[in-house]
Amino acid sequence: MKLNALLIRTLGILTVLFVAASCEDDFLEIGEGLVDSSNFTSDVETYNVIAYNEQFANINGVQTNGISVGVLGYYNDPLYGTTTASSLSQVGLATYNTTYGTNPVIDSIVFTMPYFSTQSTNSDGETEFTLDSVYGSNPIKLTAYRSNYLLRDNAPPDFTDAAVYYSNDLPNFNGVRGDLLFEREVLPSNAPVITTVPADATAESQDPVATTNSPRLRFRLDQLATGANSAYWQNAIFAKEGQDVLFNQNSFRNYFRGIYFEAAPIGGTGNYFLYDKANTSIVIYYKSGADDSRVQSSVTLGFGGNSAINLDNNFKTSVTDRLANVNTTEGDERLYLKGGQGSMAVIELFGDDADNDGIPEALADLRLKNRLIREANLEFFVDQPSIAELATSAISEPDRIYIYDLETNQPLIDLSLDANITSTGAITAVGTTHLGPLTKTETGLGISYKIRVTEYIKNLLNTENDSPNTKLGIVVSQNPAVISTGKIQNKSTTDYPSRVPYASVVSQKGTILYGSNASVPDAQRLKLKIFYSEASN
Repeated sequence: MKLNALLIRTLGILTVLFVAASCEDDFLEIGEGLVDSSNFTSDVETYNVIAYNEQFANINGVQTNGISVGVLGYYNDPLYGTTTASSLSQVGLATYNTTYGTNPVIDSIVFTMPYFSTQSTNSDGETEFTLDSVYGSNPIKLTAYRSNYLLRDNAPPDFTDAAVYYSNDLPNFNGVRGDLLFEREVLPSNAPVITTVPADATAESQDPVATTNSPRLRFRLDQLATGANSAYWQNAIFAKEGQDVLFNQNSFRNYFRGIYFEAAPIGGTGNYFLYDKANTSIVIYYKSGADDSRVQSSVTLGFGGNSAINLDNNFKTSVTDRLANVNTTEGDERLYLKGGQGSMAVIELFGDDADNDGIPEALADLRLKNRLIREANLEFFVDQPSIAELATSAISEPDRIYIYDLETNQPLIDLSLDANITSTGAITAVGTTHLGPLTKTETGLGISYKIRVTEYIKNLLNTENDSPNTKLGIVVSQNPAVISTGKIQNKSTTDYPSRVPYASVVSQKGTILYGSNASVPDAQRLKLKIFYSEASN
């Protein structure tokens, strides 16, 4: 029995050591330690690709409803030009068919729009916030209107399909500017917002309660010199008590159709930011009841419904002229990536399918070779000379670019296996090896992005995959962890591309990359590199 126990214990220890060694082997070359390495050779093979531009600017809008974040502001890209983002949002009540009590009188009206930020603690133990999706250091003018245009959830005439609103639709909406609600200058700050709730007059021992909130735009509407005052909201909400317009969500949205936020630069400058639309609100605080027992209550209007974003571009002709000539046969010399209603690149792997069997000939040949794929990647080199030629000043280069399958409009399998990818605030911070970050020179200029597509290529080599997808899209992305996509205007489902990631729509950064045309120097030309091992003869 003692011998058996000793044997079991020994086997357990050996098992643990074996597992630990196996984990370490994950970082070694595939096959090492499993077979005699002298029977294998390792090498790299390079495949030409075809990469060309697809622009939306001045041609097609991109879908903006379905985006979970809010977008506002003015972005001046020294490379591409300017974009002004405004938005129209449905508004709903937190509760419907409510009784407001006897003689309701408004105390205050508070507008709140939280910015996206990350939180940390400094050496003194104090909470600090850092804004993570604000670009520009000058104020914009933000004007809010009650809209007379009805944003629908479903599209006419039969109202069975979901409504789609594109980035160039808002100028065509009649009555989008209704009653003026407020107008003010806005410059996001990373300072926390302290709110204080006064002591309840009926409980003398209760002290005021101070709360530290994350950075946000917060101010009282009832104290504004112009715009909608307390009397306006008294008539818009409380005077409608018991009427059908406050009965449910649909009737209220048909009555109070939405709020239009219009952004504009001030003196040719401004800022562009994302905000937390789900937690943006207008809260009306009021008291009601008999004079000797007034009760404090509130009404909340939220912005969580359907919305549309207008992206008003004023791009440089020096860039748009280049985008007008696209070479889909040999590929373009330069790839112009621009977020928003900008431009993207299409990549075709493995060349032509001459026999129309659904499998490009170069891929069919590769399938016949008995190879163990160690890594496959696409490296995109930044064309700094073109940026220097076209940009009026230093640009803010995107930290990452995003690749997706144009036939399924889904990310590559490599992203789903990239278990360490994490997000903070509204942007991706760390963790992805699939979407390599921008490498830079010592002076901060971008060199290249390396996109690892190992698992995707392995799947293409699977002979049971008789209809492999070999068309990919490349876009600038605000957050590669956000994979949902929106429609491209005037594109059908059989067009590639037909959809673009929302994370690209809300991003405004841009860059220029070397393409795949033979005129590009070989060292910077876009290629597919496959590192492999195979048995020696």
